[in-house]
Amino acid sequence: MIEEKKKKKRVSKRNKTAWRKHSDIRDVEEFLEEQRLEERLGRFDTKKDDELFIVDTQGDGDKEDKPDIKPLSAKQQRRAKLNETPRCFQILLSSSKVEDPNKKRNIVKSFGTKPTALSKLSLKRKIENGSLQKKIELVKKNMKIARERKKKSKVVRETFDKNLWGQDSLEVKGIPETLCEEFISTEAQLHNVLTKQRLRPKPPPPKTVVTRVAIETPHPGVSYNPTFKEHQELLQDVVKHEEKMMKKEAHLNRVTTKMFRKISAKSKENQWIEEMSVGFQPSRPQDESDVSDNEYRAVNAPVQNKKKDHKARRKQKEMILEKERLKRQKIDKKKITDIYKLRKLSTSISTKEKRLESEREKREIKKQAEAKTALPSLNAHKAPVKEPDFVPPEQLSGDLRSLDASTNLLRDRFESLQRRGALAASKVMMKKNRKIKSYFKAGHKVTDQDVEKYMQNLNKKVKISK
Repeated sequence: MIEEKKKKKRVSKRNKTAWRKHSDIRDVEEFLEEQRLEERLGRFDTKKDDELFIVDTQGDGDKEDKPDIKPLSAKQQRRAKLNETPRCFQILLSSSKVEDPNKKRNIVKSFGTKPTALSKLSLKRKIENGSLQKKIELVKKNMKIARERKKKSKVVRETFDKNLWGQDSLEVKGIPETLCEEFISTEAQLHNVLTKQRLRPKPPPPKTVVTRVAIETPHPGVSYNPTFKEHQELLQDVVKHEEKMMKKEAHLNRVTTKMFRKISAKSKENQWIEEMSVGFQPSRPQDESDVSDNEYRAVNAPVQNKKKDHKARRKQKEMILEKERLKRQKIDKKKITDIYKLRKLSTSISTKEKRLESEREKREIKKQAEAKTALPSLNAHKAPVKEPDFVPPEQLSGDLRSLDASTNLLRDRFESLQRRGALAASKVMMKKNRKIKSYFKAGHKVTDQDVEKYMQNLNKKVKISK
């Protein structure tokens, strides 16, 4: 098949785009690509025959005798691979055989690889002192301890002689033995424990078991027919309790409500006008003597710039220096008096410290005594304190049938169970009454009766709020 020669087109090649479009450079690109490939993989004419060819001396018929080599264990295989470059780093290595175009490139070494004169001197001193040898021994010791700990952590537990609920140990919370160290924080210990293994510790029982009576014997003054003395004793106890509660309430009122002053809207407005009008002078009534026929007078009299003479300036300077001298003299005198007061101050400080220390010890003793007989805290709430029961004298009656019940029996038994530790202390949760807004819906027919009903309900709400 004879190829027909295409007729060359005469085109313009006056710019680069036209030149690239109409000129064939495929042969040049193929040559350059072959040259780059040879640079990467190496040229065949430069390689030796041993690298390119293998001399077969055995032939196809003979089977190669494999040497009897013992296979390596998994541990030996892992150790043999330590010297090899990891696969994750192989991509970073250069696979090209292209030579560096810059033959005289400086090799930048990382900091610390080349020993300096100062580092050599410091190393020599460490060897002479023996500190380097101590450091090496310490590293070996730490490595040995780490190996032992690792071996200990791998040992499977065979004996289960620990009582998890008997003592307040870390294993109660599900923390393993490897994390039960002094230098590991509690946050780190709990963070490394699974949520399923986090056990809630059982509350410890009281150190001394105290039997609390289910029904406490009431005061004899609570009786429906008490004696005068017993009734007065109960009355005094109730008065003391009420005074204590009133004092507490007054303190809370003083430190919260009474801290802020209450003012009416009118006084607030007057105060605002007074504050905003500071600096504005009201118009003064002019006297008849001051008013003249055609003379103009300013509100503020003109100020004359009177210069001080040398004598007045000297006197002013002397006065300022005298004030400074007296001030310094007063400070020096106070320092001397403070020095004499040091003994008195030291005695007062020491007596105060002793008093605070004794009070602290008393509080600690009281706290320990209460902790011995205290019930285990089942939750964050405290058990309700029983208030003294009292019947007023006008309600006393010799007959039990006509006596009114002052307390709720169910509530009393419920609080008694909480005080004895049988039930967890609870808190009364009150629901908030939502304020419902009433209005007439647009587009609905509203009669006079609806309006009257709405106004009556509104007046009722206003009376209740008052």
